[in-house]
Amino acid sequence: MATKARSVAKDRATARSDKKDASAKTGKKRSAFKVGLLGGMSAGLTVNTCLFPLNTLKTRLQSRPVGAAMGFADRSILRGLYRGFFIDTMGTFPGTGLFMATYEVLKATGALHPTLCAAGASVAGSLFTAPCDAMKQRMQVDPAATVRGELRVAFKSANPIKRLFVGYPQFLIRDLPFDAIQMTSFEALKRWHSRTVEPGRRRTPAELAWLGGVAGAITGLLTTPLDVARTAEVCAMRAGLNCTGTECLVQMVKQGGPGVLLRGSLPRMVEISLGGVLYFSALEHTKRVLGYHDPLSGDDGKVANA
Repeated sequence: MATKARSVAKDRATARSDKKDASAKTGKKRSAFKVGLLGGMSAGLTVNTCLFPLNTLKTRLQSRPVGAAMGFADRSILRGLYRGFFIDTMGTFPGTGLFMATYEVLKATGALHPTLCAAGASVAGSLFTAPCDAMKQRMQVDPAATVRGELRVAFKSANPIKRLFVGYPQFLIRDLPFDAIQMTSFEALKRWHSRTVEPGRRRTPAELAWLGGVAGAITGLLTTPLDVARTAEVCAMRAGLNCTGTECLVQMVKQGGPGVLLRGSLPRMVEISLGGVLYFSALEHTKRVLGYHDPLSGDDGKVANA
């Protein structure tokens, strides 16, 4: 009888322990989602507000007709550098939040490599960012384009969804590798820094910002050809092309040679490098404020005060 009572008590204790573990895992996922959502929205808004002019310069350089002499000497390229900012922010703010929320939840499971986490998060965030990005690019290169006009054309077209998501395959082809390279590089740089620079101590916000900038510069250079492909389709008419999909990029290379693949690479690298500093600074600051423990941090998620 006593043995049976001990067995029942043991089973109950095990059940309570399992329930507690399940509750902890659920809480961890909720915490990861909350931190990712708030951190992503904060980081996205900060980067977009500060660096949008560089994005405009890059888009205008990429969208000019092959062989055109327009460059920084042409004053028209410097006008209206915040054209398209509002519609882009309308996509970036929730899109970046959803991206980071998805990334942090997937990473917290410990079952996926950061590259796969970033790829899955990129698809989720693109549902907000892709349509707004396409409208933003057209507004950046066409002074007559407006948000109202873009929406009117889209909803009056035969296929509004197709119009809103024009160039979506190229968007994913660009952003999936971009997000995977940037997030994987940042995580790897954090681990490397924790192992080689005074192991065991906390990483400072300045160090994390610097590591984010390096990750951004690497990512910006490697993915410029993919960004050119995306811009080529969205702004095909402006670039003197009559094409869709990868055909646009093929036409550009035929007309201007392989060098067109690196169009706008300098402002893009500067934009994404500075963006990495701002983005990861805002993200890590949010984590610290909310007391979130990063499961892949090289120093147990510890970040020193500035």
